Amino acid sequence: MKLWSIVRAFVLTLTGAGIIAIGAERAVAANDVPAPSAAEQQTALATVPPRARIYYDHYWYNAPVAPDPYANWTPPAPPWQFCLNDSMLGTSWRTDLLNELKKLNAQYHAAGLTKPDVLVTDSNNNISVQLTQLNNLSRQGCNVIVSTPSNPTGLCAGMHDSLEKGVINITVQSPVNCNYAINVGSNQYYGGRELADWVGKALNGKGNVLILSGVPGISTTIGLEAGSKAALAKYPGIKIVGTVYGFWNEATSKTEMVKWLATHPQRLDGIVSYGDMAVAADEALAQSGRPPVMQADGTNECAYIAYWHDKQLHSLALLAGGGSNGYEAFLVAIKMLFGQKPVTNMIWFPLPPLNDAGAAKLYAAWPGITPTSTCWADEPDHHLAPDSYIAMFFKGGKPVEPKPNP
Repeated sequence: MKLWSIVRAFVLTLTGAGIIAIGAERAVAANDVPAPSAAEQQTALATVPPRARIYYDHYWYNAPVAPDPYANWTPPAPPWQFCLNDSMLGTSWRTDLLNELKKLNAQYHAAGLTKPDVLVTDSNNNISVQLTQLNNLSRQGCNVIVSTPSNPTGLCAGMHDSLEKGVINITVQSPVNCNYAINVGSNQYYGGRELADWVGKALNGKGNVLILSGVPGISTTIGLEAGSKAALAKYPGIKIVGTVYGFWNEATSKTEMVKWLATHPQRLDGIVSYGDMAVAADEALAQSGRPPVMQADGTNECAYIAYWHDKQLHSLALLAGGGSNGYEAFLVAIKMLFGQKPVTNMIWFPLPPLNDAGAAKLYAAWPGITPTSTCWADEPDHHLAPDSYIAMFFKGGKPVEPKPNP
């Protein structure tokens, strides 16, 4: 295993075990994750369609890019059993993902192609439990297991065994560090760079910026932070004055923000927030007697869309709802069941940006949402990427009929 893979696996094991605490210094930062050599990068990206390679910048902060692990796999005959192996269902994002899988599965059940119910497990962020549940789903006859791993290596043994049984493993926005699954999602480095660059431009290249991050030390956080810092480094007048870890939780992020503001009296001009924490950040500023600042946020939760509308903000977000991610994962799985072969193990797409006008349209499309709503303001078609973009990652097989209708 490459050194960078060993470092990432070690840190994620610590985080998953709860050893890294809120407010603690990160055991590993972006600079501690060595880049593969130029030759290794070229070999890895050779499996990616040329038009998509721009979205794989610094892919090694997330997981290795490799050839299709299902190259020698043959689709089973229908009806197919879809299953969800979730690490934490107690969030609106995960609920939306599950509901989308159920809706799409029902369409194919009506056509006689899938079994009636999606089998579901929830490990409550216990990776050992999640592995056991994955193994049980494989034994129960699942043909497709959609998974959101809480650790990039903890499910590898189970995914290896299920692959041997002919099961399709699909991860959603949580890639694994072993080539036994098709990872579907987006490059966090690219997203962090996009958010931070918007803040830098909005501040005309000058000011103090805070990063409101997720869980310290995990690959998603490392990638987002590295992308953000790379973008802000282009602006000599921008100073990153700190990083607060809110664990993608409103209550935690507000508490940690209030603590940070109490000990950092200097002027704050902007925040790069990585999702689910933007409203909490603004509330912390207000509680601390500070004015609102320029902020970009990594997700499109209803609470922030409503807050954006109510406060007439100038902001940027990325569309990344659970339902939309569920659609993309289902589309990949159904293509494979129709015999289409992925060209790589990592199917990444850019998350669509959401500007002021787009947020206003979403607010109108989601009547009744408030800054305390827990839903996700997805676009009605639930597409994060055009179907034609996803099609670039496949070859051979039969056309999918009927087409999934999100």
